[in-house]
Amino acid sequence: MILTVTLNPSMDSIYFTDTFYLGEMNRCKNPVKAVGGKGINAGRTAAILGGDVTAIGVLAGMNGEFIRTALKQEPFHTHFLPISGESRNAVTVMDQEKNQTEIVELGPEITAETAKKIIDTVIDFSINQQNDPIIALCGSANTNNEYLYQEYIQQLANQLPRDIKILTDISGKQLTHALKGTVKPFFIKPNIHEFAELLGTTITSKKQVIDHIRHPLFKDIPFILVSCGGDGAVARYKDRLFDVIIPTIDIINPTGSGDATVGGIAFALDQGLSIEETLRYGMACGMSNALEQAVGFVTVESVDMLKNNIILKEL
Repeated sequence: MILTVTLNPSMDSIYFTDTFYLGEMNRCKNPVKAVGGKGINAGRTAAILGGDVTAIGVLAGMNGEFIRTALKQEPFHTHFLPISGESRNAVTVMDQEKNQTEIVELGPEITAETAKKIIDTVIDFSINQQNDPIIALCGSANTNNEYLYQEYIQQLANQLPRDIKILTDISGKQLTHALKGTVKPFFIKPNIHEFAELLGTTITSKKQVIDHIRHPLFKDIPFILVSCGGDGAVARYKDRLFDVIIPTIDIINPTGSGDATVGGIAFALDQGLSIEETLRYGMACGMSNALEQAVGFVTVESVDMLKNNIILKEL
């Protein structure tokens, strides 16, 4: 069982255009529309692969009702609480040079009361499962509480089995505070720029990631995956270190590829697969998403093909 938490779902519109000029009128074909948000995208990926997934989160206003209706078509179960405000829109433009331009609204405020309702829901779902679920805390939250995810991780650890696997796909101050909490997440997935930001330095290459991935800041994190774009990734699982090399692909839309990677990781962990297969699933899902116009969407066929072309070099 996989539970994903999304505190800021969105209605995504992706425009593809051969000509895009700043400050001018740009006419585009109708966009590809889909429900987004990191936890929703990760959950969609895991469900497509065959995972039993429940997505938990909040929805607000008229846009939230539109999203709720759209979620009925998704391959996973949902439990979204209504709150005040308005769920956000997110617009992405992919232009002729494959530049990715995004306009993302702030989304509804997550109050202390809403935050408590969400974590109580996650705990209730977890307790009622026959097996311990994989829990993925994903994405941004419009909150004044910079310690929200740190508190979530602590509460989950206090009320659920200590060996439960908590995955996080968060960034900025929320991730920084989560790494400094008493209880650490099982898995984090910063990209190379977020990794450098965490360490307060400049990192631009895989070699530099390898040199820093055993930093004391990460010593109690069992599983770290640092994505490096087209160069693949660097992963540390307990005491094992991997250089993950991926094949070259013709990218259509990279939006949501990181989310799909988390979905692939969650699915593989839930299936009890080896760390090697888990890394292959995660990276293959990220690439499969990039081959699609839709966001957070993969196909089983492309994932199976891609994961057999991923090279893992244990360092």
